[in-house]
Amino acid sequence: MKLFNSNTYTMPQYLVLAKDEKDENALQRRLSVRPNHLDRMQLEKAKGIFILGGATLDENGAMNGSMLVIETADIQAARNWIREDPYITGKVWGTVEILPFRMANV
Repeated sequence: MKLFNSNTYTMPQYLVLAKDEKDENALQRRLSVRPNHLDRMQLEKAKGIFILGGATLDENGAMNGSMLVIETADIQAARNWIREDPYITGKVWGTVEILPFRMANV
């Protein structure tokens, strides 16, 4: 059974790589806004914008960033979408890289 079929996606896809801030309160901020971020991802998944994602981990298994695959009309729409995320507005993500991406049809 295939979980994803790239032929079903009609808009450009983007790989989002975000690194958390590194100050001593960064993890606490992440945990405090995480429920809002996850609620948003559920809504955006239902809309077809959020495809998949999760937390990146350090060598000790602690969350230190995020990886997302999203589908938006263009790169500017992807940037605008990211700006609205609770991890941006809550000052969790320090850097965000958005790369053009295409889900493999396997």
